[in-house]
Amino acid sequence: MKIKFLPLLAVFFAATSIMTSCLDNDVEQITYTSETSITGFSLGTLNINRMGKDKNGLDSPYVDTLDCSNYPFTIDQINRIITNKDSLPVGTHIDKVITSITYDAGMLGYTPKGSDHDTIWTSTDSIDFTEPVEFKVYAYSGVEGKPYKVTINVHQQEPDTISWKKFDNNPFSAGNLSEQKAVYANGKVYVFGKNGNGTHIEYSDVANDNPSPWEPVTDNIPSSIDTYSATAWAGNIYFLARGTNDKQLYKLNVTTDKIEPVGTETFEMLIGANEIKSELYAVKGGKSGIYKENTWTEDADPFTLCPTGKPFFSNTTTASYNSNITSTVALCYNQGTTANDTTALVFNRMSSDNKWETRMQNLPLPNLKNVTMIYYDGKLYAFGGESVKPEVKPFSQFYCSTDNGLCWRPVTECMAFPAEFSTLYTTHHGNYSCAVTPKLESETSRGNFIWIVWEDGSICRGRINRLGFTPKW
Repeated sequence: MKIKFLPLLAVFFAATSIMTSCLDNDVEQITYTSETSITGFSLGTLNINRMGKDKNGLDSPYVDTLDCSNYPFTIDQINRIITNKDSLPVGTHIDKVITSITYDAGMLGYTPKGSDHDTIWTSTDSIDFTEPVEFKVYAYSGVEGKPYKVTINVHQQEPDTISWKKFDNNPFSAGNLSEQKAVYANGKVYVFGKNGNGTHIEYSDVANDNPSPWEPVTDNIPSSIDTYSATAWAGNIYFLARGTNDKQLYKLNVTTDKIEPVGTETFEMLIGANEIKSELYAVKGGKSGIYKENTWTEDADPFTLCPTGKPFFSNTTTASYNSNITSTVALCYNQGTTANDTTALVFNRMSSDNKWETRMQNLPLPNLKNVTMIYYDGKLYAFGGESVKPEVKPFSQFYCSTDNGLCWRPVTECMAFPAEFSTLYTTHHGNYSCAVTPKLESETSRGNFIWIVWEDGSICRGRINRLGFTPKW
């Protein structure tokens, strides 16, 4: 590119003005604007790194093109800053960028990377934006505008890919725990589990997105806790335990970590909670019902097919067609009695019907051992150990449902487990639990993590990258 010195142009503009003023008075005087603003900025088509499959089905990188003209750029006229708040995709090349710029009358100059002087901008220039570039408008009146600093933001992470981090050297104080159930409440992940020394409750503070060392809950822990019954409800954690009464309901106050019995009702199992309706779903005498305001109400058409002794994972959402109606999905492993029992058990409850029904799955979820279901990023995800038929390896992939458990599709891209998780599952004898921390409204880039807790207390933390981005709009 031919380099031109813009200060000489400014002198030329001034000389032109002087010559005009010396002409005969009959000559019309021309006044040139002194405005030096950039009024529009956009990009053209850029190169981008992609990953595809070669003829052998193996990953193969290649370079594609991406039309970036629709990515908006914000112009801060006060501070003279131009940038794209919506970052370009990962892998976009910004070392050779074609730009489209509108500005006030005059000429536009910029300082190329590695240069110590300005050059005139043209719409065909290929500019290196790997570092911020300064642009100036030179008015025909001879005024040199203040520089604009232009930065092009590119994502450094794939927005829809989940990233994982493992925290070792964080053992349970009680030793290895089996029959785990993890529950999130009040900034902490609580794990209910068992070992040869009885039942235990431990918690780790994850309020700052990093786990603290495990601490035991020691206040009045009842003997023989049904660890699988632990359920977050009404701001605390409820669970069942054998005591004076068979399967008494208890409450763990997550503010004080105190435990106390609730009412006098006894239950066989807890299915889940409906926070929207303030209802706790349970089974008593082999029949389903609702526990609410210290009162047990058996369903008018009670469900009697809930398998006892299995951890249930449930989630409640509001019906899209009526905000007064909720739909609760519950899921558990299918113990089965025949070779045809190859799908997990999924149940559904509509608040308008007040009854449970077996969900007939159009695309069924394989019957994964130690299956877990979570509600994450507005979807239901399920994962777990191995499945014999169809053959699925432990922690090999997520299954996703966007229709409340009717269809479960294996996730083949982005949302994935590291390969070592299958080994971790085996090493820890299939003992693990999982909890999800919600998005923290006060700090928009915090929360939204999936926490996998293994048998020994070690933790793996995962989050979809875009859920950790700080909103810029």
